[in-house]
Amino acid sequence: MKLYSKLYSKSCLLTLALILVLGACLPVARAAEGISISVDGLVVETDVPPFIDNNGRTMVPVRFVSEALGCGVIWNAENQRIKISRTGIWVELFIGQKTAYVNGTAVEMDTTAVLRKGRTMVPLRFLAETFGLEVDWNEARRTVAIKSSAPPEESSPEEPPPEGPSPEEDPNPRVGIVSGNSVNIRSGPGTDYDRLTQVNAGTRLTVLAEKGGWLQVEIPGGGKGWILGDYVDFQDPASPGNVNLGGNYTMPSGAASFALVMKDSVNVRTSPSQSSSVIAQVSSGQQLEVTGKQNNWLAVRLPDGRSGWIAGWLAAVGYDTQKKENPAPGGRPAELISRWSPGGQNAASDLPVLTDVEVEKTGDGILLKVSAASYLAFPSSFRLNNPSRLVFDFNANLGEDSAAPTLQANWGPVTSFRLGQFDEKTVRIVADLRDAASYALDRSSDGRTITIQIRSVDSSGKLIVIDPGHGALQTWGGSDPGAIGPSGLRERDVVRSISLQLGNILLNEGFTVIYTREGETGLSLEDRAWVAGISGAELLVSIHANASTDRSMSGTMTFYHAPWGSDREDQISQRKKLANYIQSELLNRLQRENKGVREANFAVLRNCPVPAVLVEVAFISNPEEEKLLADQVFQRRAAEAIALGIKRYLTAR
Repeated sequence: MKLYSKLYSKSCLLTLALILVLGACLPVARAAEGISISVDGLVVETDVPPFIDNNGRTMVPVRFVSEALGCGVIWNAENQRIKISRTGIWVELFIGQKTAYVNGTAVEMDTTAVLRKGRTMVPLRFLAETFGLEVDWNEARRTVAIKSSAPPEESSPEEPPPEGPSPEEDPNPRVGIVSGNSVNIRSGPGTDYDRLTQVNAGTRLTVLAEKGGWLQVEIPGGGKGWILGDYVDFQDPASPGNVNLGGNYTMPSGAASFALVMKDSVNVRTSPSQSSSVIAQVSSGQQLEVTGKQNNWLAVRLPDGRSGWIAGWLAAVGYDTQKKENPAPGGRPAELISRWSPGGQNAASDLPVLTDVEVEKTGDGILLKVSAASYLAFPSSFRLNNPSRLVFDFNANLGEDSAAPTLQANWGPVTSFRLGQFDEKTVRIVADLRDAASYALDRSSDGRTITIQIRSVDSSGKLIVIDPGHGALQTWGGSDPGAIGPSGLRERDVVRSISLQLGNILLNEGFTVIYTREGETGLSLEDRAWVAGISGAELLVSIHANASTDRSMSGTMTFYHAPWGSDREDQISQRKKLANYIQSELLNRLQRENKGVREANFAVLRNCPVPAVLVEVAFISNPEEEKLLADQVFQRRAAEAIALGIKRYLTAR
């Protein structure tokens, strides 16, 4: 998916190399070959070899600075600035500029930071000595030897910390959860200190010390900083901050599979072929037991016990570890609760005239059977809240002038049905609900009876809809591949793999899972969003890989949509929290650049009636991240992160 390629400046990974300047004692003539670097006697390998520049200074990569020396590194691509911190000292360097800044004070260097082989390089001796490290040059071995020292307490020699008690070290570090968005982490315990980075709600931080209402924390990705304690909540062991996974990534044995039909008048055929005979039709919302699969066709069992095949691209597919299978043929018949027939028929009507309405109970649900004297079309349907109810509008006539009675149900999720002639062309039937419910529609073989099955759904937060992005069938043939990486990797395939792993993790955690697609699909984005609506799902996660015309763009981002003044306004807080929890876990596990949590008006989010987010795992257009996306370990980590984010969100709520 191509997103915001113009909104983000060219990004640079922390693996970009940093150049450190060695002292003037190094001869220019002995130049770049054979230089090695050791820290406390151990030779350190770098992805780009160190070299001596034209000013006689040794240059080394950023990974050496961040990993070998334990420095915090921040890259700003817009102004090509490298900001490096250690022991409470901040150094700012700019590509191509000799002026550096140490805790805000300008310092002139005799060389400049440069880009070399796609890595940023900066001067070694300048940085090492600024941070108080001992640096020696061994001419015989052509080795730069650095003797590190344990970093002292974070303080700034140029800018004394505010008065107050010394940090109280916590012998048992706690885990805190950030409670606000765009919260600053600073180099010291006060607003006068430099901002190191920002974190969003749901980010987990290990707290190391406390001072004057500020908390010293480990920064995600490395380094330490200070955050105002007002924005951190501490959790007990049962809290969302300590949610874990069982670590299983295979389909649980015995999980029952079901198809959720998402189109009207879907043919049920004798074999998995569009040329085979049609034995029945099913409609949107119908839930059928799946007994087999073949080439994106689903073998299903109809409510009357017959078996057939439906096109898998016209349905969502779910898995339930509770084995909620349909009753076997010949089981207990439905039991009539109430019935209404009109006293007289309106012969002048050009519309189908209702002849009978019956309410029956069956298992954990209700059957509403609506019959007419002629062919009866499927009704339009929608949900209403406060109070909760389902509305079915038939293009028909009641057949009598007097008001129809209310039909009592008091079974499953339904308390009663109310009938009425809504307008001259519409009979409206309202189902009053006391519990969350799903519904399915069916038509008799003669076309004169519509059966509406209404069943209770799991309202405990155990049903999750997973939407693997793209894969939609195209009119010209084939299916939408999504973005395509430099080596030909297709977004459609990557996100399907991540989605299936995510589903297996959730199934092993006791959730019920519905995929909007397992292969190619004929469902629109609106259909995918509505899978969550008719199934009674708790939430929906749509999984994608990002893309940009700028191949250096990288990182992870998560989107939500719930603008003020919309019918989703009451979900703003929940959608933000879900996005933040998932983004936080992705950053922790994938260690990619934080592109943030943002709002976007995507169709799958806009049309979803329950909390929904869209995840951009990484940039498939970036050669390095394309390789990661193709890697099974990286895919597994992404699936784990999303699963943890979902569990933390549900636990917190």
